[in-house]
Amino acid sequence: MGVAISYRFGQKKCAVKNMLDWAEKGARVIEEEYAQKEGISIKIRRISDFKLLIDIGQCETVGFDFRSVKDILAEAEKDWSYAYEALTDGGKRELDEGYKIAEFPQNEIYYSADFTKTQFCGKMLEHKWVADLVRIVAGYCLFVEVNDEGDYYHTGKLGDAQEAIKECGAMISGLTGTLKKLGFDEIKSGKTKIK
Repeated sequence: MGVAISYRFGQKKCAVKNMLDWAEKGARVIEEEYAQKEGISIKIRRISDFKLLIDIGQCETVGFDFRSVKDILAEAEKDWSYAYEALTDGGKRELDEGYKIAEFPQNEIYYSADFTKTQFCGKMLEHKWVADLVRIVAGYCLFVEVNDEGDYYHTGKLGDAQEAIKECGAMISGLTGTLKKLGFDEIKSGKTKIK
């Protein structure tokens, strides 16, 4: 529960490394030019040519993990898979592997799906930077779907995200209070810092 930015992407395998290089550079610029001045921590982890993880302040990790259709389907056969569920709408649509990839391997499409909760960010800039990094990756992809529950990604108005976080924080507090009244002793919840 809480405001999050969710994203689903598809990109040709041969272009993923370059695209994530740009996202990593963008994260480094944010870190060096802005985050240090604001006292916001950023940790960038480039796991592989196809996987980039970025921790921004108190948000959940921004994850770009591009994988083949075969890998996503194999994961889904073993256990529940967020990537599979998000990319196929719960199995309602098939993922396109790319045009004749046996003959033209450069056409193979890799996919990534994830979400980053920003509800408990320390400063609104954290939500903005998550959206900005998602926008960098989205700008290169063949297939893009982004949903920002705070609307900043779509409107460019940080006040929209601030209002959504505030409203959701009030709802979480109300739910926590109701659960306590019902006798639940231990309730663990994050604390919304944006007012």
